[in-house]
Amino acid sequence: MPRNVKHQEASALEPLVFEQSLPVDYGSSSRGAGPAPLIEEPEQEQEYDDWGTGPEPEPRQHQPPFAPDQPLFGSDRRYSSLQRYGYAAMDLVLWPLQYVPAVVLGLILNLLDGLSYGLIAFPVSIPVFDKFGPVGFSMYMLSTAVSQLVYSSGASAFRGANGSMLIEAIPFLYAMCDTIVTSIGEGQPDRIIATTMVAYASSTIITGTVFFMLGFMGIGSLVDFFPRHILVGCIGGVGYFLLQTGLEVTSRVKLGPSWHVLRELLVPNTFGLWASSLAVAVLLRALCARFKHPLFVPIFFMFVPAAFYTVAAALGLSMESLRAAGWVFALPDSGVPFYHFYTLFDFGNTDWRVVWRTFPTMLGLAFFSILHVPINVPALAVSTNSDKVDTNRELVAHGLSNLLSGCLGSFQNYLVYSNSLLFIRSGGNSNLAGMMLCAATLGIFFSGPTIIGFIPTMVVGALIFHLGLELMREALVDTVGVVNRIEYATILSIVLAMAVLGFNEGIFLGILLACFFFILLYSRRSAVRKTYTGSAVRSTVRRLYCQRRFLDDVCKQIQVMRLQGFMFFGTINGVEASIRRLLDQRQWQANPIRFLVLDFALVNGMDFSAAEAFIRVRRLLEAREIYMVICGAGRASEVGRALRSAGVWSNRESEYVQTFPSLNEALEWCENVLLQFYYLHQAAISGTQAPHVYSYVTAPHADDVGTYSTSPRRAMVSEATHSAMPASRVQSPLVARQLAVVPLLQQAFQDMDSGQSIDEILALVAPHFARRHLGSGQQLWHAGAPPQGMYLVEAGTLRMYVDNGVGTAEATESILPGTTLGELALVTGKQHHTTVVADGDVSLWELPKRAFDELCASEAVRMLAFVRLALGYSAQGLNAVTAYAFCGQ
Repeated sequence: MPRNVKHQEASALEPLVFEQSLPVDYGSSSRGAGPAPLIEEPEQEQEYDDWGTGPEPEPRQHQPPFAPDQPLFGSDRRYSSLQRYGYAAMDLVLWPLQYVPAVVLGLILNLLDGLSYGLIAFPVSIPVFDKFGPVGFSMYMLSTAVSQLVYSSGASAFRGANGSMLIEAIPFLYAMCDTIVTSIGEGQPDRIIATTMVAYASSTIITGTVFFMLGFMGIGSLVDFFPRHILVGCIGGVGYFLLQTGLEVTSRVKLGPSWHVLRELLVPNTFGLWASSLAVAVLLRALCARFKHPLFVPIFFMFVPAAFYTVAAALGLSMESLRAAGWVFALPDSGVPFYHFYTLFDFGNTDWRVVWRTFPTMLGLAFFSILHVPINVPALAVSTNSDKVDTNRELVAHGLSNLLSGCLGSFQNYLVYSNSLLFIRSGGNSNLAGMMLCAATLGIFFSGPTIIGFIPTMVVGALIFHLGLELMREALVDTVGVVNRIEYATILSIVLAMAVLGFNEGIFLGILLACFFFILLYSRRSAVRKTYTGSAVRSTVRRLYCQRRFLDDVCKQIQVMRLQGFMFFGTINGVEASIRRLLDQRQWQANPIRFLVLDFALVNGMDFSAAEAFIRVRRLLEAREIYMVICGAGRASEVGRALRSAGVWSNRESEYVQTFPSLNEALEWCENVLLQFYYLHQAAISGTQAPHVYSYVTAPHADDVGTYSTSPRRAMVSEATHSAMPASRVQSPLVARQLAVVPLLQQAFQDMDSGQSIDEILALVAPHFARRHLGSGQQLWHAGAPPQGMYLVEAGTLRMYVDNGVGTAEATESILPGTTLGELALVTGKQHHTTVVADGDVSLWELPKRAFDELCASEAVRMLAFVRLALGYSAQGLNAVTAYAFCGQ
């Protein structure tokens, strides 16, 4: 039975989603497309098995004909102990009978595969292997039985898992045979055979070792990173190989690019052999489009031999004449035991150097083999409704089955998706059923390959042609419109390379193309996610009105560049080009910058070429006295280690390279540096001292204060300083007699309105403010609390936190002295959605809600003006937070 029909895998191009209500389309679905389940409601996968390895025994599906604790023939007497044991023995005998239909179906599938793929396990076109069909059949049955034994013993999580020889191994096995025959020479057939048998078994052991190590170390997920279109190309190459093998098996002609081969294929008897097989395969494809039942294909191939022998009998053809003409396979030599292939191993006559030459092909076979598990295992898990399947466990099971098969001198094997699904849906979802199938398969193995002498060539050829056509269609037809043009070109190139050059060369070409197109595609994708100035995004620090006004004018000197993805030699050139465009002379005059903030929060990796490029960026920025501010990359992270190893992020950082954990902290530092210029210049004009709070940032040069106009950046700062400096205010006698909170209120709301009106408003509310003190870590309010008042910070810093939805709080805003908070909740009466915590000792003034409500009732007009002042101040802070949240995406 064709592998693309029976041994279907989950699609490499589509999500592993299966409609439970659709029947299995074994005729029209390709090898890569997992079939829909046969039964609408699949049996629920259990966590235990028949062998007592789970937490509890499996519920009994078979009940004895009589319950031991029930009366017999209407009698009230209880059963005796002897009767109970008798019924238990009867139940033990009847219990396995429920699995017989599934075992019979599984055995038929194994027989069909063994007769088709086991017969071509050795290249019949090479004279030394022309009678090795029975040997391949026996080895196929042994490999299948071994895999069934391992899976059913509990190594696999699927109790109804079916194993079989890996059909995709055959092209690699042929490549090893070609290497061996070419190296040894056709004049030493015994040495060729001995070396081939050792190479076959060694390749199985290597494949098993790779499987086992990936699963044992828990790194089976690495296979998922291999591009699926490369796998599809390899499957297409297998399809071409099967078409070629089908022609060689049916015609007994070694294909090659010559007119002599074409003439031999057109000889009437030879033409009839391969053309009839191809016609049966085409007929099967046409019928499968109409009949979609999963058992249709097995029944079809059981009907073909019957129809063949009916026609032969009608024509009066004898078995001897059919075998002589090649229409029926020759009988194996009489007296050949089932263990005949073991006699072919001769370690003394093995050419070990030639075995070593086949090692690259063995590695290619192992690499190609492991790509099936991440496809078949999730597909079967979905189809059997099992959600606790561990891919690493299945890899270990595959490793054990292949190691055992290799040690027994047989082929590679794997878990077959479609066989397993049919077996489970037929009632074989049991480890005991799997063991019964293993025993039946071993029975065929021990009986020997005599059955081969009665199989028409047409059956085997049709099976091989059918699978080859399906795989070619999946690779070259089904992918049209599904993959992009580059991926399709890769698939086509791999198929052609495997057809012309060989399988190893095709896989190697696929890997090279995957690397090339990865670089090509990702180099076109910009590593720069967003670029914006400090005017578009500000830190979430709540500042004084005059500071905000100053920063509004000068924050264009802050340039933020958010980077993304994996940065390597293919994408770093675009980053460098973007930075150089920012420093272009025309751009520099329009928007001179002092800070370039590089945000690496979305960068998940960096190679040495990219890290080294930032050395050039650093030198370029230092030449223009621009700060390189790095944020979003931890010192111990992969990006941090790459920058430090390249010398960008050194232990003793220079003045022009600054690092911060987050973008918000980087923006806060840049704003503080700009504010330092503001206060130094203000102090130089007024003859006062700059506030101590900004003394921790890097100070400008001594002559910078008086020479702002010598560059576009300094001219901008100078103009903004004069614009933001508060105008001298003549205090009214009313305000002068008020409390100490008045200067703080004036500082918070200065220049938000004009003249006497602000003083009168502040004089109204100031007497109602009361001083409060908070210790470090003490909450001012918490999320969900009702508003208690409006607050004015006198000394210390507060932090505002928001629940991020995953059980932790994230700091969103820093509240400095001279700023207000709580006015929005106080005015609206809504509960707080944030939590405010003191970052150290804090002194503040509080306008209680009770006093606020009373003033609103008695002084509605003036309180309306106060509310407008407070909300106008608050709106500016909200704009900064909103801009940061939007630009930080």
